[in-house]
Amino acid sequence: MLMAVLSLILSAGLVAFFFYITYKVFDWFSLRQNLQWAYQAASLFFTTFPLCLTLPMIIVCAAVLYVLLTYRTTRRMGRLQSAVLNIREGDYQTVLPIENNDALGELEQSVNSLAVRIDETLTQQKATEQAKDDFIVNIAHDLRTPLTSVLGYLSFISEKDLDPELSAKYATISYEKAKQLEELIETLFDTTHLTMDDLQIHKEPLDLEQLLLQKREELYPQLHEADMSIRLKIEAPTINADGALMARVFDNLINNAIRYASEGRFIDIVGVPIDGGVRITLATHANPIPAEDLERIFDKLYRLDKSRASDGGGTGLGLPISRTIVELHGGQLSARQTTDGTAFDFYLPN
Repeated sequence: MLMAVLSLILSAGLVAFFFYITYKVFDWFSLRQNLQWAYQAASLFFTTFPLCLTLPMIIVCAAVLYVLLTYRTTRRMGRLQSAVLNIREGDYQTVLPIENNDALGELEQSVNSLAVRIDETLTQQKATEQAKDDFIVNIAHDLRTPLTSVLGYLSFISEKDLDPELSAKYATISYEKAKQLEELIETLFDTTHLTMDDLQIHKEPLDLEQLLLQKREELYPQLHEADMSIRLKIEAPTINADGALMARVFDNLINNAIRYASEGRFIDIVGVPIDGGVRITLATHANPIPAEDLERIFDKLYRLDKSRASDGGGTGLGLPISRTIVELHGGQLSARQTTDGTAFDFYLPN
């Protein structure tokens, strides 16, 4: 009895639904025709099947419809679960297809983004670890080379029968190598000091032209030996900067120019006011840096081909230190090729 009642209620609901749809789509004449068709179909249905079988058939049909509707969602959920398990096991290349912009679609997109971020983070971490290892190896080599020379020449000097003139020569070489070692240690100290978050810079008005004239005088022996000279064109004589740090920037840039572009003979330094600050350009006129190296030269310990340098190359720390100093002043330091050499540009705000 209960099954029969439920079957009648469900049938009435289907008829009412059919009536509503027909009302919305067709006119009254079509509605009457469709109602007659529905009545005939219902009569045939209930005549063919007993009431006791109607409800089970409806339940089976509903179950089949439910399975068909939920299959896609179940499949997507399974893929999500597999992707999460793969990420947990270390496979970050999983990419889920985004089938729909629903809640599951947002979850699929989030899983994809998570896998990409983790993969990028691990790749960057590996690169950082490799760079650190390279830094240690290279700096150990740089420290050992002059130290080995110092120890070797000092061992010669310690010989009792060594000619005094030769002993003096060896002592001079040892002193030069020791100074090279001292310079390298100071450079390493600067690198560490400049990367500290609590580093304080002390800005004050500086006479840019006077600072550069002083640098030209201090570096005259190196310039003379390389047969080079510095040409100045300063239209913005005053800058607001830390004098000691800015002197280190020009030391590094000028020494870099002497080392790699001595054939050009001239180092041109131009300072012009721009946008409330000063733009400074240091340009050389020989041996331009290859385009693929223009950004890498600011990486720690990265060195250009030693055949390009007049003295076999530097420590690879001067340019990174210079960029750090300029950035601490709120500016930017970059390199670019010119028609006959390389130019280093940096901007200092006032």
